[in-house]
Amino acid sequence: MTEADSTAADSDKRKPPPRYDHIITPGFVARRGATLPVTVHTAKFPPSLLARLERAWNSNPKARSPYLPTYALRELIEQVEPAVLSVEGRLGDGPWLHAMRTPQNELPLQLALEFWITTHVAPHQDDVDWPTIVKRALPLEWAQAEVDLLAHGNAANGTATPPSSTFSLLATYIAGRWVEEKLSLPGHTVEGFSVLGQLTDRGERSVYSWPPRELDDDGAYGLWTHRTALRVVSMPHDSRLILRAVPHIARFGGTQPAYIPRRGDTPATATVLLYLAKGALRDVERPMLLRAPVTVSGKKQDMRWQWQPGIARILPSLPASNRYPNPEDIRTDPRRAAGVNRSAEEDKEPTALLLHATGYTYLTRTDLTDAQPEFSTHGHPAESGLQPIDHLTLFENLKEPLAKLNFDPLPALDKTPQRRAPRLTPAREDAHYHFELWHCAPKTYQAVHLALTKLLNYQHLGERSTEPDVHDYAGPTKITLVLRNPGTLVSGLPKPPPHTEPEARKAHRRQERAQRAEALGNEFPEADHMIGCLVEIDKPVNFAMAGEDDPKRFLKDTLPKLNRHVQCLHPVTAAPKPDAKKAGLKPFEGSDIRCEDVQRAASSVKDLLRSLGHLPRLPAPRSVKGRFELATVHVAQAGSWIVPFVLRMDTDGNTTAQLVAAPGHPHETPIPIEHLPRALASGRGRMRRRDRAQLNDFITQALAVDSHTERLFLARAQTLRNKDVWSWLQNPHITPDSLRLPGEDCAHPNRADGRRPEDLPGLRIIRVNEESYEIPLAFGANLNDEAEVPATATADGSPDVAISEEAYSEPASGAAELPYEEWGRYSGVVPWNDHAFLAINPRPDTHQLPKTVSKYSADEQNATRHGANPTSLEIHVSFKQPHDYAPDLAAYVNNLRRCHLHTDTATRMPLLLHLAKLMEEYIN
Repeated sequence: MTEADSTAADSDKRKPPPRYDHIITPGFVARRGATLPVTVHTAKFPPSLLARLERAWNSNPKARSPYLPTYALRELIEQVEPAVLSVEGRLGDGPWLHAMRTPQNELPLQLALEFWITTHVAPHQDDVDWPTIVKRALPLEWAQAEVDLLAHGNAANGTATPPSSTFSLLATYIAGRWVEEKLSLPGHTVEGFSVLGQLTDRGERSVYSWPPRELDDDGAYGLWTHRTALRVVSMPHDSRLILRAVPHIARFGGTQPAYIPRRGDTPATATVLLYLAKGALRDVERPMLLRAPVTVSGKKQDMRWQWQPGIARILPSLPASNRYPNPEDIRTDPRRAAGVNRSAEEDKEPTALLLHATGYTYLTRTDLTDAQPEFSTHGHPAESGLQPIDHLTLFENLKEPLAKLNFDPLPALDKTPQRRAPRLTPAREDAHYHFELWHCAPKTYQAVHLALTKLLNYQHLGERSTEPDVHDYAGPTKITLVLRNPGTLVSGLPKPPPHTEPEARKAHRRQERAQRAEALGNEFPEADHMIGCLVEIDKPVNFAMAGEDDPKRFLKDTLPKLNRHVQCLHPVTAAPKPDAKKAGLKPFEGSDIRCEDVQRAASSVKDLLRSLGHLPRLPAPRSVKGRFELATVHVAQAGSWIVPFVLRMDTDGNTTAQLVAAPGHPHETPIPIEHLPRALASGRGRMRRRDRAQLNDFITQALAVDSHTERLFLARAQTLRNKDVWSWLQNPHITPDSLRLPGEDCAHPNRADGRRPEDLPGLRIIRVNEESYEIPLAFGANLNDEAEVPATATADGSPDVAISEEAYSEPASGAAELPYEEWGRYSGVVPWNDHAFLAINPRPDTHQLPKTVSKYSADEQNATRHGANPTSLEIHVSFKQPHDYAPDLAAYVNNLRRCHLHTDTATRMPLLLHLAKLMEEYIN
């Protein structure tokens, strides 16, 4: 081999991933003892009006909660009164509104209150003159006060407890200072400046780089810009006030939208951002954005937009109604509405932008000679995912300006050894599963066959000479596959006639579904054994374009009652392209099926096996010898109802589910998890939202406080830490190894001391928090003047897993811009303190963008490239036994995110919580 050949061979070798010595968590903490006094104007909610509203709400037959629906009022005020900085949700506790200056006209507030009361609080009291009552309660009594935005106390467990004003005002104040002082952010163009973003819930405020940029890629056109989100957060047992600054990509529509998906059963909506060049107050020139939602009907050229009812009703009376252009003008020409290439005369018109969201598609018009114009659809050219280099670049750029506001960067954390994920074996050896493939396209079966035989290690044993066709496969399990043609039984469902009343639309849909369900039952009678049903249906956008309802929801509701689990698969019809740049479009191993279609079929088969009970055998934590049980309670939402159920899995290979007892089923016993979809689709296990006592008792029973079994309970923070359910799970109350049971008021507990591990032998509780806005991100770094260290070994002598998921062949040219010798993505468990841990999944195999590619770079084509945001999961070891080691329990729960047979990709939530979330698709 020549020297040149040797050099080329070396360059083709993949550089091993770096070993990081420290973990960078991009965030800032307020200096101890520092202050940030700000003068604000506050107003309380009118007390006389509040008492009357509470009485009206308690008499509302459709009220789902004892608390007023203040979220709707907050959203409405944010849309019509940009002078208000924050709106508190608790109307009787302290200030309701905060503003830097009092609004010049309270008419928008008055109109917002009138609409909220008559629409959300008391629609049943149409004989009450609410507008007059509201007018009598105004004007508001505004008071001027000085607020220290850095002031905060500490709870008994050591957690920082800032007042609500800090959460709601600090991010807005910093963002406002940034815009007023015309400070630059990474990615700013020469003529660019900053704009204050719209108000959002939970105190987040953003700064946008302005103006938006045009982007054209492969026929797709749109606008995009950088957005920096600021938010105050707290971490359990951490006395510091933490400020997060997270980069995002904001995308805006540039051409007429073709399809905007509906979220749930309500009409489709879209968000328009109104650009106010001189802010909301005459004496404050602070450019800002105002959120204005629209209601969407139709698609393509037949699509129509209207301001949502709140704005539409208030708009004619607003003193500044000229801020709101005709929504149809925004829809038909988003580029012009956004202010791109306007003339001087047109520039006086209001500027409005369609905020892009996942699933939106747009029209591109092609004019042909002597022919009607042709329209094609495309998505948005910009990708929203960001890289570690983007997060770290923003972090370094903010250090100096935030230091002037008494904020220091979070110190780097030390790396800790990691535990390998356990090897998985199926809980049921030699299981036999029955499949049906409902299809019309011949290629769909070919894709399923290739997936089974080429990707999933099954052997085709042959085809039976029966009608319909039956194929047998043997491999990790046994599969009998029956081919069926459903005809039109899985086609789109007819939509109700347009312009009909809501009750008439519901009745029409019920009738259509009942007729289709009867036809399905006649063609496919209830099976005497459980069947996994692969159903070939079209894409949702195609049903929408045809003016039909997507049948997927109907199939999920109906087929479980026929003893069939459902997994939908789009038809395989497209021909492969051998010369395609994208690997998924190439032929699969010389066949006439595309690679991506075979991959889709393999994913569908694995997910269907999972729903039939093909699950892994549960591994036990390191500290447990013998039998072990994992449990969780999931609370699903179903309109005015909730559906709580407990899942249990043990090391013997059993996985069971248990629903809450209801009047129709007063005695619910544990059932195998594969029987849960049928029970959920039948409407079992439902309870009223207000019945907190029954829910608390159900959760307490799931804890099995009288048992001595070695067990671990996974508590999902988003569903269980409600103050009326399990307040002990909230950050200010959670006290390790001192348990307060569900329903116990931590402010006024039933007993002086919480329950200790010696009182509850075998019990472990781990709180899992998935809210990405609360949890700091984490990246690996080797700081300057530090050398890399060799991999260490874990306590059992096994080597560490590879922590960094970044691997590339050349040193990062952009690394010199960051003050680190090496940096990149990190995967594993990071201890925040003795009880709280950050868990980061490995980078998915589908995300192979080199780490030096930055969305902040001058090459705007980088905005078209797909990055991966490495979100963290917070794992809190809340209750453990004396012989347990908290980092080991945290690593065990983190490894449960890769404890799956149906996917090779680590999931957001650990095993049982992930399975519980998947069950929601069977709840109507």
